[in-house]
Amino acid sequence: PTFLFAGDYCNCSYAKMERYQISLNAVDLPNASGFFRKSSPYAKVKVVSGSREGTELGTTECVPNSSPDWSKIFFLDFDSSEVTNLEVSIFSKSERGKDYFIGKATFEATTVFQEPGRTASEQIGRRTTSRLFLHVEKSRIGDSTGKINLRLRGLDMKNVEPGIFGLGRSDPFYEISKKDSDYSVAHVKWNVVYRSETVHNHLNPLWDAASIGLEELCYGKLDWPLRIQVLDYNNNGKHTVIGEYETKVTELQSHISVKGNADRDQAIQLGLEDKNKTYGLLCVLEATLLLE
Repeated sequence: PTFLFAGDYCNCSYAKMERYQISLNAVDLPNASGFFRKSSPYAKVKVVSGSREGTELGTTECVPNSSPDWSKIFFLDFDSSEVTNLEVSIFSKSERGKDYFIGKATFEATTVFQEPGRTASEQIGRRTTSRLFLHVEKSRIGDSTGKINLRLRGLDMKNVEPGIFGLGRSDPFYEISKKDSDYSVAHVKWNVVYRSETVHNHLNPLWDAASIGLEELCYGKLDWPLRIQVLDYNNNGKHTVIGEYETKVTELQSHISVKGNADRDQAIQLGLEDKNKTYGLLCVLEATLLLE
């Protein structure tokens, strides 16, 4: 057997492998479910060339929206010197048997990573406005590995759907996004990495606990910019932003509640861009790092 020591050079294909992560979103997808049914699209990703050919990276969650921003992150180790084509197939979930096929597109991973904003798009279906976007980033920027156990509660959420008689209540859920930017082309995008369940008709929602990998949340870098948005769920998929807050993992830990699950002193104030108002409070009940 051959042993390699420090300073030795290895011309092995695996030595060129780097780890990347892939995220997807789409705009104006056709409704393959029919005129009287709401489309609920999801995506499947498969490697169709290169040393990882045939590897199925996985499937996103279903998002009932014609312009879905999927939170599922895919991880892939590949060699940038070889052609690594990714086939993305889009379907709409059916409650009556076989899912509806919407369309598919192929992206070359290294080419996308070298694009401005490290993003490329392809047309889906016949409409030129129907586009699928694929984003590629290096997956490990920081040194932290493991996950964070997070639990949030909202307090005094602004009621954005009071209804005709004022009896309605917002249906809040929250999204955590990380900031991806390429300032050479003035590109900034907040990529969703976690989406909570919806708590219906409640202005003080208590959401389920979440466990999120640090690699997908913040590239393993605990001071990476994050954004938490609280939104009001609407059946048509056009959700209303109630409030938001830009933060990072280390700051979330500094806001952990110490006076129970309604600690207003430690709570984060939710606002909206360019508006000097508070639209609710966000209590951090837990933000425990489980490092590996």
